[in-house]
Amino acid sequence: MDGVNLMLVSIWTQCKKNCHTLWKQLESCISGKDIEIQPAQRKTIAFSVTRKSDITLSPFQTLVFDKVYSNEGGGYNAHTGLFTAPVNGMYYFVVSFLAAGGSTHLLLLKNNHEVARGYGRGQDATGSIVSTVQLKRGDVVRVSEITGQGHERILGDGWSSFTGFRLN
Repeated sequence: MDGVNLMLVSIWTQCKKNCHTLWKQLESCISGKDIEIQPAQRKTIAFSVTRKSDITLSPFQTLVFDKVYSNEGGGYNAHTGLFTAPVNGMYYFVVSFLAAGGSTHLLLLKNNHEVARGYGRGQDATGSIVSTVQLKRGDVVRVSEITGQGHERILGDGWSSFTGFRLN
């Protein structure tokens, strides 16, 4: 054999070895023998909060729910009353409140834009807001007095609540 043929045989032998190794790695990946497959992990985002005490709202005041039962994902701030979306997704919110006389008007706001309204009229009247909202990471959701007149009284002691969670 001349030098060129010897070199071609050497290259061919090396290619066969490399192809065999690559083939075995591919088979291993396809069969899952050498790799550990983990199920997709989904971060839970959910909160449930209530008011500890009664409150008379000022015009356009954010209603702060200061008793936290759960806050998975850390999106709700019990000092400001703001829920900040930690991740993108579709979220479901429920606000339930007990008015203490007169009429009570509340808004659910996303980035200071109205999403839904709730109303309660009379002594011990209940009101609610239920809404599904598409949020991007960093979007802010809050509950606010709507009329701009204030003087609307909401009962605390667990009678008024705010709950939210990510659907997807």
